[in-house]
Amino acid sequence: MKLGILGAGSMGSEHFNCYKGIPNIEVSAIYTRSSEKAKNLTKKLGVKVVTDFDEIINDNAIDAVDICLPTYLHKKHVIAALQADKHVFCETPIALDLDEAIEMQGIAKKKKKIFMIALLMRNVAEYRTVKKIIDSKELGKSLTFRAYRFSKPYPIEHYPGPVIELLNFDFDFLNWTFGLPNSIFSSRIVKEERHEHATIILKYNNGLLGLAETSNIMPESFPFSAGIRIICENGAIETFFTIGKNGYPDFKTIKYPSQGNPEELDIENINPYEEECKLFVESVNKGQENDLLSAQAAIDAITICLKAKEALEKGKEVFIG
Repeated sequence: MKLGILGAGSMGSEHFNCYKGIPNIEVSAIYTRSSEKAKNLTKKLGVKVVTDFDEIINDNAIDAVDICLPTYLHKKHVIAALQADKHVFCETPIALDLDEAIEMQGIAKKKKKIFMIALLMRNVAEYRTVKKIIDSKELGKSLTFRAYRFSKPYPIEHYPGPVIELLNFDFDFLNWTFGLPNSIFSSRIVKEERHEHATIILKYNNGLLGLAETSNIMPESFPFSAGIRIICENGAIETFFTIGKNGYPDFKTIKYPSQGNPEELDIENINPYEEECKLFVESVNKGQENDLLSAQAAIDAITICLKAKEALEKGKEVFIG
């Protein structure tokens, strides 16, 4: 199977390294918008690097593309690849607009091509463990949760505010674990355009109540941090991490039984990027999408993001559906 990667930033480089470890995969070309980066990467990686994405889209020998471009560029490149009869693996968020996301999904179905989204948290071992414990009912019924994702200010030229850029990951995990909420109420403190601290309350039909919090106005000295704590009838479970100076997350996952002492869980480390790339390759080889990373799940996640933004703008509770 021959594959092209669109995007040569940190995520494109991460995916390139992942594909190198998957048998029978050849990364035929990488697209970057920077001619200077193209020259450097060609020498460094030993792979053809192009500055015209049509060279990849129009190459009939390439079976699939992995899109690691900023979200506002997804629609253009996803549709071009699908129209060229290529399978597509796309970074998350799927889109900034729900209609765009649905349009991409529709074209993929019409062309009968694999279209999967890199829903990262579903392949993070610690988050998988939390979901497994919740699904098992080991701690009883889930009562409430708090999910958070905090960042220092990031460039806003190509990225949306934190409710989409950051909480998209957490909303997807929450949808996967609990289903979609019934309604959302939001509040925020705005420091400047697309730099804010937002708090979102999610209500579910079964009585579950949760809080999601995000910020991109943390001090420069504050490490990127995220986590989730779920309180249940018979205990609680949480996992959380900060990004260290080495660029990797330092996780802790702790289970709190109703009686006795907390238990810090020892979880085998896996590379979630490698796992998601493997799932995409397996799906293409089988001709069957893996539902774990479905476009519909990505659409559900961006739906909650957009409803949270609507609640922020209206200053009142917004209902889903």
